[in-house]
Amino acid sequence: MSGEKEKSTVTSAPPSPSPSSVAPSVEFSKGINGLQKVILRESRGSSAEVYLYGGHVTSWKNDHGEELLFLSSKAIFKPPKAIRGGIPICFPQFASHGTLDQHGFARNRFWAVDEDPPPFPTNTLNKAFVDLILKPSEEDMKIWPHSFEYRIRIALGPGGDLMLTSRIRNTNSDGKPFSFTFAYHTYFSVSDISEVRVEGLETLDYLDNLQNKERFTEQGDALTFESEVDKIYLSTPTKIAIIDHEKKRTFVLRKDGLPDAVVWNPWDKKAKAMADFGDDEYKHMLCVEAAAVEKAVTLKPGEEWKGRLELSAVPSSYCSGQLDPQRVLQGS
Repeated sequence: MSGEKEKSTVTSAPPSPSPSSVAPSVEFSKGINGLQKVILRESRGSSAEVYLYGGHVTSWKNDHGEELLFLSSKAIFKPPKAIRGGIPICFPQFASHGTLDQHGFARNRFWAVDEDPPPFPTNTLNKAFVDLILKPSEEDMKIWPHSFEYRIRIALGPGGDLMLTSRIRNTNSDGKPFSFTFAYHTYFSVSDISEVRVEGLETLDYLDNLQNKERFTEQGDALTFESEVDKIYLSTPTKIAIIDHEKKRTFVLRKDGLPDAVVWNPWDKKAKAMADFGDDEYKHMLCVEAAAVEKAVTLKPGEEWKGRLELSAVPSSYCSGQLDPQRVLQGS
């Protein structure tokens, strides 16, 4: 853990706010059970919270203070249990695609603030952001014998967009490559799962985790939900839309370096079987996860992989159920 002071506030931009706004800010404080968290605030009022435990985004609010991510009311903020909801990071293994525990170990390790991050090509003058880093412990090396540096920048843009940029480097000194699978396991908050549709995955091939990862092809129209779903869509577009009819809100997920997209909702029976998940909470969440699962990423020593996720929430109004492309593409 880094030795930064609690409650210290630093701005990520020169302090030149207009009278009606404040500069973007980054604040360190204590969260649930005393776990350290970082609060990002954007000048128009949107915010995000990141726990150093797991490098885990647990909250993303728009400028009206509305929560956009789902966090279970029964989430357990006690290591080594992973936090249920928000954006868990699945590394170096997604699900059971390997020999490690479910979803790897990055989501239940303590990350440190990266005091010397590499230069980023993106302009950060008007963003609130934090850089975190994870390196393997001796115990990690026993279960996954590879040396790596995993850096992540979590940034909140001026329009309230949430951006996560992961950089994973192979630092093995023995000359050996390593391979991993990965996902940003994003839990979106929705009004009613039966009123939600996902656009951008039509006609694609997918692996169905409920049918022994058998490969199928998605049919016709946008995805809608009336039972448990656990699918890995392959060779997906860089943009996916999650349309919440009741809230008149569309989430737009943009991704880079992440060819797959996992769609998951546990539905009623599995919800009841999870101790850290409310029995009826499946109605108010949907996971759509930018991922690299079907083909593992392989890095030689010194090589670096980058995977980027950008989330935005836009008001939506639809004619015959179709996306209004102008609204969705605004600001892209």
